[in-house]
Order: sequence, then structure tokens, then C-alpha cells
Amino acid sequence: MKSLENLLEEIDRDELDRRIRSHPRPRTSREFVCPECKARCTRLLNKDGEAGHAKGCSQRLRRTDSVRLPPMLTDGGERE
Repeated sequence: MKSLENLLEEIDRDELDRRIRSHPRPRTSREFVCPECKARCTRLLNKDGEAGHAKGCSQRLRRTDSVRLPPMLTDGGERE
């Protein structure tokens, strides 16, 4: 692995910024880039799902088996 000093000698500031902001590429056979959320995700070993999806992605795992209800909007008054 190259040291930071060696890397900075080889690339300019714009290239460093581009690499920092770029989306990571899959590194293993279980990793892939989700076409919906563009996150690097991982197929789980038990084959029941995928981890790593961004918030709002339809493929994101739910931590419970129930569907979560969206928070109720209130006017800030007292609870019933």
C-alpha cells in the first residue's frame, strides 16, 4: 500500500477530491452496487437479504419483521 506522501506526489488536488467523493466499487463477489440507491451493498450469507442500502431504498432491510409506520405529524399540542 502506498503512503499518503507518495500518493500526493503522484496525483493533484482535483484527482484526490474526485477519489474521495467517488462511490466505492465492489471488492468481493458478494458486494455489488445497487442500481436504485447507488450504494455498495453486500449479499448476506444466509441469502435472505442484502445489507448496506441507503435510507429510502426499497431494498433496505427492516430491522424488525413488522412494517414501520411513519411518524405522526402533530401541531405540537398535548398528547391524547
